[in-house]
Amino acid sequence: MATTTITQTLPNEPTTLNYFLEVKDGGITQTYPGTAFEKRRKHVPHEVDIQDLRSIRHEFNLDNAGFELIDHVSEEKDFSDPERIKQIYYAEFERIIKERTGASHVSIVSHMTRRNTTAESQEDAASKDDSVPVTKNNPARFVHVDQSYRGAEQILYLNLDEEEADRRIKKRWAIMNIWQPFGKPVKRDPLAFCDYRTLDENDFRTVVANLPPPGAGEYGNVSKNRAHKGKWEYSLNGEEAPRYEVANLAYNPNQKWYYASEMSPDEAWIFKIFDSKKDGRARCAVHSSFPFKGQPDHGEARTSVEVRAFVFWDDEDPE
Repeated sequence: MATTTITQTLPNEPTTLNYFLEVKDGGITQTYPGTAFEKRRKHVPHEVDIQDLRSIRHEFNLDNAGFELIDHVSEEKDFSDPERIKQIYYAEFERIIKERTGASHVSIVSHMTRRNTTAESQEDAASKDDSVPVTKNNPARFVHVDQSYRGAEQILYLNLDEEEADRRIKKRWAIMNIWQPFGKPVKRDPLAFCDYRTLDENDFRTVVANLPPPGAGEYGNVSKNRAHKGKWEYSLNGEEAPRYEVANLAYNPNQKWYYASEMSPDEAWIFKIFDSKKDGRARCAVHSSFPFKGQPDHGEARTSVEVRAFVFWDDEDPE
């Protein structure tokens, strides 16, 4: 764990974050994203102060903290047409990542839009069996990284031909996301990040995510479900749906959390899910949405888009 030198007192939001519930206490090791089961999953709530980094935003970047806030005015405004998102926003994200990281190649994996509150999603799940998909997509309100370090390799092999994946892991590679509100400023459920410099990786907890089949809702589009030689034993769930490891987190009082107040549609977060480099830089960004204190369960939902991509450097060693 790297050290952080941020000592300035910042405005903060007291809130509750949902952490991993240990298996001995009734927690799970398998989850099913996008289903009623996942909406009913239990976590451990902890009271946390989330600091507003807006006044010192430039002290946080992909390599020291795992995330950074950028200014970005997208040509796309509505984010309702998946094909327009792919044609316009994907190209914007690819350009941003190449400019900020010097990467040789960026391969977009998928995107997800969110237009519903947590309450709406839970109400949708209430009358459904565990395995049934929930169609109302809400902010993810639990502490996580989309893939564990091992899960990053699994999702790579699920989305690339095996020969290309074998070649890519011989050089530096990463998974990065961009997250951006659209339509209106963020007034509820902002996204928060744990500074990698305050993270103890011993607090990671592995959960296996079982996705719905490709094409079955937004979570079904996270993987192309490529067939391969079984190099990663968690990669396939039968013949239809992929599975891979995600990282949840146990609470540690040393963790420092940050968000950006009054985030506008002309701003975006870019953050790491995985980086193969082990030279002391941030390798991932643990994140979660959170409710403001006193925020009502019902109300106008936050609207946001998130895009995920593989990032490759042809001229850098993998570690």
